[in-house]
Order: sequence, then structure tokens, then C-alpha cells
Amino acid sequence: MGVCRVAFTDSEGIVHTVEVQADSLYEAVELAVVDFRRDEATSEPSAMTEFTVTAFRKPIEHRIRLGHVTKWALETTKDGSAGITKRERVRALLGNLAPL
Repeated sequence: MGVCRVAFTDSEGIVHTVEVQADSLYEAVELAVVDFRRDEATSEPSAMTEFTVTAFRKPIEHRIRLGHVTKWALETTKDGSAGITKRERVRALLGNLAPL
């Protein structure tokens, strides 16, 4: 899973959150409980405590010019029927854009 944010709301309505490095949902909760127990300001979670686990993935960034997208969207059978469908969709969306 990677880096996860684990949170729970205690009986007083206070939200407690910690970030952990974990390989599974269960490991994330267990590591978080260990951290929560070490923190004097955090109430002890019980067996009925519901945790929210948010997994953070590495972001992937792409940079592409509109001209490249327009060129890619031109009709071709290069990628078979799936590619044709994708290109048709992009062409339809580009048709809705105001000219540059």
C-alpha cells in the first residue's frame, strides 16, 4: 500500500490521525494503533473503533501539447477497435472546444 493516513474519531468527537508506511490495510491499522497508544493526547481505540485508511500513491505527471493530442486523435486503425473508439471520443471532445 505504501504511505497511509489512518484516522479515527474518539468518544468525545475528536479526530486522531497518523501516517504510517504499510503493506496492507491490516498492517496500516496495527501500526497506527501502536502510534496512537504511544501518544498521551490520543484516546485508546477499542475493538469497535472504526478507522479510516487513506492510501497515498506516487503521483504521475504527464505534459503534452494540444497539437500532439489533436494529431493522435486523427483516424487510424493502428490500435484496433479499442484505439478507434478512444480516438473517436477524443475527436468528439476536441470538436466541442473553441478554436485556438
